[in-house]
Amino acid sequence: MIFVGDISLPFANAIRVVSLPNELQNKNWFGNLEGALVKGSSQLVKRLIVFNDEVAIRKLVEEFCFKGFALANNHIFDCGSFEYTSNTLDEIRVPYCGAGRNLGDARKPLVIKDGGKEIAIINFGWEVIQCKSAKATRAGVNPLTPLNILNVLKETRSQYPYIPIVVFLHWNYELEAFPHPRERELARCLIDHGAAGIIGCHSHRIGGFEVYKGRPIVYSLGNWLFKQGFFYNGRISFPPFCRKEVAFEWDLLRGIFKFHFFEYNPENDEVRYVKTEGPDSPTMKSYTPFLRMTNQEYSNWYKEQRYHRNKGLPIYYSWNSPFNVKAKDWYNKIRDIVIRTAFKIIR
Repeated sequence: MIFVGDISLPFANAIRVVSLPNELQNKNWFGNLEGALVKGSSQLVKRLIVFNDEVAIRKLVEEFCFKGFALANNHIFDCGSFEYTSNTLDEIRVPYCGAGRNLGDARKPLVIKDGGKEIAIINFGWEVIQCKSAKATRAGVNPLTPLNILNVLKETRSQYPYIPIVVFLHWNYELEAFPHPRERELARCLIDHGAAGIIGCHSHRIGGFEVYKGRPIVYSLGNWLFKQGFFYNGRISFPPFCRKEVAFEWDLLRGIFKFHFFEYNPENDEVRYVKTEGPDSPTMKSYTPFLRMTNQEYSNWYKEQRYHRNKGLPIYYSWNSPFNVKAKDWYNKIRDIVIRTAFKIIR
């Protein structure tokens, strides 16, 4: 299975994938569908939303063997109704996980076959980064809270005791190079509780990679097919470091993984395959300068090295301080409301 990051295609042929080896294109793929499916984009481009054109995704599914999509992200409900997205994915026979018409739906694992072996994928989105959490009677995404993740993992292990479980997380701040200390802590905790591995998204850039107890943790896949200079009336464009992209290939049957590197050119909207490296990838090691640090060493190091150190965003150090975490959550939500209100006023 090849796992890729954010996919946001506002129209057919918005981005082309070039120089991709045939053996990769013919494998099974799974990616983060960063935005609801819509019919046409001409009336949506000026709104503060991110979406995927239905025709573009149909074409993508024809070109690549997508076995599923992750929907637990901060844009999947930008366009309102969840029904059109879910109905269209059902129609083109691509299953999904991480979002649903209610909390029960959103928590359901996606079980798919890859290389003759079944795997289960559970998908979660962090409410602090505007992932709309599902409720008992409200559509939304599967909440990224420690208790919910551990409960869903436990339930999935009970339901599917003999197949590996991949935890796919939409977390961290945008453009952050490294995981929060508590995200590193959580990833290891989930493996301790039976996860086969952890894969993260949302920061729009490649994150680090660690192996814990023989199991992979990919902190951020970054973007894959995310058109820049189009959404938010052309205002969404990422720094040059976001043009480096990675696809994580994982043979769960044999426990083998590889990294396929790409580069996005916003001038001609091409994502070009660059190279493939194995589990000891020197490129991924360059993204992981914190290898072998203890939790305390990492917390101290992260405080000085984080991308957002001068931007008023709090650091999440641990999952074990509920009051502290709740206070930071509220601060982030209020901060986001102020920023989005100001953005609407000046646009």
